Amino acid sequence: MKPRILHVDMDAFFASVEQAEHPEFRGKPLIVVTKVDSPRGVVSSASYEAREYGISAGMPVGEVRRKCPHAILVPGDYEKYVYTSEQVVNHLHNFAPEVMVASIDESFLNITGCIHLFGSEDKLALKLKKTLRDKMKLPCTVGIASTYIVSKMAVKQAKPDGYLSVPPGEELKFLSPLPVRCIPGVGPKAEQVFHFLGIYTIGQIWQLSLEELEKNLGLSYGFHIFQWARGRDVERIGYADNPRVISREITFDNDLIYWKDIIPQIVKLLEACTYELRQKNMKARRITLKIRYSDFITKTFSFSFPSATILDSDFISVLPSLIKKAQERKYQIRLVGIILSELEILTKQGNLFYYSQEEKMRRVLKCVDVLRTHYGFSLIHWASALGISTNH
Repeated sequence: MKPRILHVDMDAFFASVEQAEHPEFRGKPLIVVTKVDSPRGVVSSASYEAREYGISAGMPVGEVRRKCPHAILVPGDYEKYVYTSEQVVNHLHNFAPEVMVASIDESFLNITGCIHLFGSEDKLALKLKKTLRDKMKLPCTVGIASTYIVSKMAVKQAKPDGYLSVPPGEELKFLSPLPVRCIPGVGPKAEQVFHFLGIYTIGQIWQLSLEELEKNLGLSYGFHIFQWARGRDVERIGYADNPRVISREITFDNDLIYWKDIIPQIVKLLEACTYELRQKNMKARRITLKIRYSDFITKTFSFSFPSATILDSDFISVLPSLIKKAQERKYQIRLVGIILSELEILTKQGNLFYYSQEEKMRRVLKCVDVLRTHYGFSLIHWASALGISTNH
């Protein structure tokens, strides 16, 4: 059975969440900004009605007001978007057992063994879209293909609020006529390089050897483009039923420069991993920080404990040394991830009369996990995940 991967991308996610919460905003140019009344404010998300006026992410508020003076500007509420994203993922689990969250508004589902439950992959995709529309009032675009990268490119062609399936064996036929900028990660600079080489479509990239791409784009980036242009996945995505590792990662919409913005995201990923670790009644002896830089070089930095642990505080205590190593490369950051490995089954510890500091922390975390299970993961975070200093 050939694999079938479904990619779901929430359309103008932040803006759509606000329109779902405020029906009076629907059909109007709505723009989510960092700060409404400040010249330093910039666009986080723009509804498709606003995009018709040339509004895009990162645009200063002043320019927005000039281009679309009648636009509705609202301040972003990131915690609300995180909570909504978690609810979306909960719905996705009703369509496939393997759900890989790629970012706050994107997920991949391995639907290979699930299609027969819905009659066809078309019916599955359309039911998924209808579920998110009916239950959450949110539009999304869905792409299905035999690889993760092609499903992602299918979504790009079907936006907004669309659906596109690339039949098995027709990946190259689908990719060939697309402009080179349709490959994820190809921005204006890379597109300019391709145009200089006389390359305008993905099919034309096939004329270039791996050596030529690496020479013009760099070793890592050239290798990725060589594979992606042929519809091949560079990294396998997904979780096993009995995981050897537990991991989470996030790709930023724009490469980040400042570690004060990056570190809270790393801690939140760690919290999600340790939460799953405890839910699976396991503990881990090794933590790995994964960093992908703006030049597409990926590095990992690891630490192994003398014995396996489930405590957030243990893992957080070694993050500074791992981050310090990651900071040695002076590049912007494209992706961060956390991997917990060398897993062991958790066994009961402690006794009825005395609880060690570790056992007390276990009890605290058990209460935290119960609250998160009932009221949403974003209810409680470590201060460092919120960008709050704990040094007094």
